[in-house]
Amino acid sequence: MVHIYYGDGKGKTTAAVGLAIRASGVGKTVLFTQFLKSDISGERRILECIPSVKMPKLPEKLKFIFDTTPEEHMQFKHDAVELYRYLLRNFNKYDMVIADEIFSAVDVGFITLSDIRKLIDEFPKEKDLILTGHSVDKSIIAYADYVSIITKVKHPHDDGVKARRGIEY
Repeated sequence: MVHIYYGDGKGKTTAAVGLAIRASGVGKTVLFTQFLKSDISGERRILECIPSVKMPKLPEKLKFIFDTTPEEHMQFKHDAVELYRYLLRNFNKYDMVIADEIFSAVDVGFITLSDIRKLIDEFPKEKDLILTGHSVDKSIIAYADYVSIITKVKHPHDDGVKARRGIEY
C-alpha cells in the first residue's frame, strides 16, 4: 500500500513517525529515511531506540536550500540521490518504508517524478510505502492507496515565532 501525506500544514512527519511506531509495535521492520533534513530532529532520538526501525545517517547540520552555496547545493543533491538509491537497494528488507520529505526533494529538482514512479512501481504490493512532502504531482496521487492533505490553518511561524525544538523539529 502507498500512503501519501502532503500539504503546507504541520503533521506530515508526525504521521509517518506514528506509523513507524505502530508497525514496530506489532513486530514489523521499518526503514525510516528523511530527505533534506538533519540529524537534530527529535523524532530520530526516539526511533533510534526501537530495534526494528533502521534510519540511515543524516548530516548533523543542514542549511535551507535557498541559503546554500552552489557547492553545498550540489552536495545536497548528491546526498538526496544517494539516499534515493539506498531506498531502491534496500526496501525489500523491510515491512514498511518511509520516505519523509521525498516530495520536497522533487520540488527542488533533486529527485524526479520518474524516480517516484519507479519506487512505487518496484515496491512490493504487500508492504507499506509512506511518502511525505509539501506538494505532490496529481499523477503520483493516482498510484496511492491512502492520501491525506495536511492543511495549515494557523501557525505561530506566521507571526514570527521561530521553530521550536521538540515541536517543529
